[in-house]
Amino acid sequence: MSSNRGADNRRAVVRTSAFEILKALRSFSRLHGGDMFALLVFTTIWSANSAHLIGDDRYKGIYDVAPDSTNVPITDGELYRAVGAPPEVIAGYVEAFVKEGIVERVPGGLISPRPVFLTAEMMDATYEFYDRILGLVSALRAAGFSFGDEPMPAHWRGPPRP
Repeated sequence: MSSNRGADNRRAVVRTSAFEILKALRSFSRLHGGDMFALLVFTTIWSANSAHLIGDDRYKGIYDVAPDSTNVPITDGELYRAVGAPPEVIAGYVEAFVKEGIVERVPGGLISPRPVFLTAEMMDATYEFYDRILGLVSALRAAGFSFGDEPMPAHWRGPPRP
């Protein structure tokens, strides 16, 4: 009998990932009154603003929120394409976020300003998100997923994608 090393666990890993990711999204949508689409739009804005900071040692710590001057605004058009929903739907969310003060219109597009990420509610969400990432990693390991520790068997690679 062969060992489980190299056993095909991809379906279990996908199922586990979907379950854990949806659990996290349901939890974080509470920041937007339970509206998961609002979570998607808001997260698209702030993550676009700060994507260029990934790997920047100055902003690694939990309280090391980058200053607004480092934000790269996302245009309305970029936001519409990134979310993939009708502009009139997304525009309604953006305007609500602007009124709420969690998004600002600046030259070049939209940003989520630094003070938003220093509120108690957002700090709690940041801690929770980190904990949920740890939970996802644990769940994936329990499903047999290894994080690049071993090369993927060639027969798992599937057909080339267009």
